[in-house]
Amino acid sequence: MKIRLYTQAFSESVSDAVVRVRTIDTQSQDGPCAYELIDLMHAIVECVNRGILLRGGMTIGPVYIGSNGKGPIFGDGMVRAYEIEEEEAVYPRIVIDEEALAAYLSDETLWRDGAFDTYEARMVRPFIGVADDGSYFVDYLRSAGPGEFDSGLAGHFEFLKRHRKLILDNLATADAKAKRKLVWLANYHDRFVEELRSGYDMADASGAFYAELAVSPRELFDSLVIEGSWTGLVDRLVEIGGGVQAAD
Repeated sequence: MKIRLYTQAFSESVSDAVVRVRTIDTQSQDGPCAYELIDLMHAIVECVNRGILLRGGMTIGPVYIGSNGKGPIFGDGMVRAYEIEEEEAVYPRIVIDEEALAAYLSDETLWRDGAFDTYEARMVRPFIGVADDGSYFVDYLRSAGPGEFDSGLAGHFEFLKRHRKLILDNLATADAKAKRKLVWLANYHDRFVEELRSGYDMADASGAFYAELAVSPRELFDSLVIEGSWTGLVDRLVEIGGGVQAAD
């Protein structure tokens, strides 16, 4: 069997899903996991730009893709990814299998040039988020910085505006079950916005930020926050209770 020289990605549509496979058994150790995380981040960003929310699973396992990569695709790796998407992802996110992440940290064939060095660790870390439930997911908001957009910082903030609008538009028509999933996404969005906000001087209303974007940092960041009924109800309870917590 001929071993591929470089890592390659292949995909196939199955019903309403897309199965994506990246080869790791290659002659060149070019960091397939890092490449896949980068590609998934780009795919999510592009889908958000087109008004599409994704849910999926990422794992490592044996998969048949055919000699030319045109399928049919099947195998244990595909089955496990499907299980993650159906049972573990729940919300609009791509969950990373914990066993796959452990394999990445221990298997030198998955590292660039066979060495997990400081550069790769720093490059990959922003792509891996940890949710409140302990699951790992592709952290596309943190990894898609200004350098990923043609217009730099302005493009980054335009993307965040589209992300906010997409969530709000879906919340407006969602049933109770779908709304709970979208609330998770809204909270993910707001947490990132708050984290990003901490890196700017909100008191600098006419400095370099304004010169580049023609808006003050405070005004822009305030416009990015998602305020929904789920936050309003809790805020009202705090207001009525005067911030006092109930005794055990």
